[in-house]
Amino acid sequence: MSVYLCVSGAIFGFYVLANLWAMSSNRLNRPAYVLAEMDGVVGIRHNSLSRLFAGFTTFVSKQNISRIQVSQECLTLFTDANDSVEIWLSDRYLRSNASYAQLLFPRAEFVNKPF
Repeated sequence: MSVYLCVSGAIFGFYVLANLWAMSSNRLNRPAYVLAEMDGVVGIRHNSLSRLFAGFTTFVSKQNISRIQVSQECLTLFTDANDSVEIWLSDRYLRSNASYAQLLFPRAEFVNKPF
C-alpha cells in the first residue's frame, strides 16, 4: 500500500511541477504557439497539458469564431454555434495572446471584461 502511495504521490508531484513550468514558460505561452494558424484552421493549445503534448490541441475554423472575450486569466473564443474554447493563460501572457487572436479573427467581436 505504501509503495502505491509513494508512486502516485511522485506522479502527482511531477504533474504539478510540469504544469507550473508550462504556465510560466515564455516559449510555450507565446501567441504563435498557443494559436497556431494552418490554412483557415487554427490549432488552439488551450491549457498547459495541450502546450506540452500536441495531441490535446483543439482545432477550429477561422471563419467560425464570432467573439473573443478576455477576462481574468482566460481568453475565450466563441463560435457561431455558441460553443466556446477557453484558453487559460497567466496575466503575463494574456494581453499578447488576445492581440494575436484579434489579428487571426478580424471579423470577430472583441469583448474585454474588466477584472
